[in-house]
Amino acid sequence: MIKFLFLPLLAVASLVPQQATAHPHEFVTMNVTVQFNPAGQVTGMRYHWQFDEFFSAYALEGQDKNGNGTAEPEEMDALLKEILGNIDEIAYFTKFDAEGAVPDLGKAVPVSATLDKRQFNAVFDVPFKAALDVKKKPLRYAIYDDEFYIAMLHKEGKEAVQLASPAQGCAWDLRAADPDDDVVAFAGSLDKTQSGGSDLGKNFAEWVSVSCK
Repeated sequence: MIKFLFLPLLAVASLVPQQATAHPHEFVTMNVTVQFNPAGQVTGMRYHWQFDEFFSAYALEGQDKNGNGTAEPEEMDALLKEILGNIDEIAYFTKFDAEGAVPDLGKAVPVSATLDKRQFNAVFDVPFKAALDVKKKPLRYAIYDDEFYIAMLHKEGKEAVQLASPAQGCAWDLRAADPDDDVVAFAGSLDKTQSGGSDLGKNFAEWVSVSCK
């Protein structure tokens, strides 16, 4: 189950019955900064993930080594490093459209780990091993959990995606998911012990295109 990719030793869903009745069981709200070099090429992506309150509480409790009930900076840093290590092999839940510019991802670099209104916020950079020219082909990505155990959605509005130092004529576009009613009903019928298969999550994926004229 995908739940173990974030915290392989923690049965998170068993402790959050409010979310255990149907898929998804965990929630991530995100925004992404696409990074450019002076030549106008894309060099990587900065991810900002905000986890739901239930996951945040349980995950941070697992890092509370001194038992003082406080999320200390070093404990949050350790949690971020653990998460990144667990999802490295699945490209940090990121898929790229093979028809567009497809990067070769480097190792994620932790940037910050903080707690805001009882929600864990993780920021990390994923550099590209080679810069991409998105004038020739757009960069088109989606970030989602294949089994839809975790719902991963961009923030609404202009905060969803940012372009850092882009060349003139660069822009992004987000296409919201539009799953069929029967797919939504199927996802809602699954409990925490069941898998919807590796194709379920793509029905709920948001696709972002980044291109330059």
